[in-house]
Amino acid sequence: MHRVAANERRALTFALSPGNTHDAPAGRPPWLDLGPPGAPRHLIMDRAYEGDETRPLALAFGDIPVVPPKSNRIEPWE
Repeated sequence: MHRVAANERRALTFALSPGNTHDAPAGRPPWLDLGPPGAPRHLIMDRAYEGDETRPLALAFGDIPVVPPKSNRIEPWE
């Protein structure tokens, strides 16, 4: 399940995906459907979403991705 939440009690959108799919590609469409925010959103994501497609997309939207880099990333971020 992929959920975009405003807080711990309020989901903005969610989607169910098959268990045999990778998280990041299945998790992007519900988030993209929300469109660019009026103000930056902190996106708390696990490492499945730190890839070279999802994190730059979040930055382009003006969001703040809160996701640790994978240990094998050549150029990790702070």
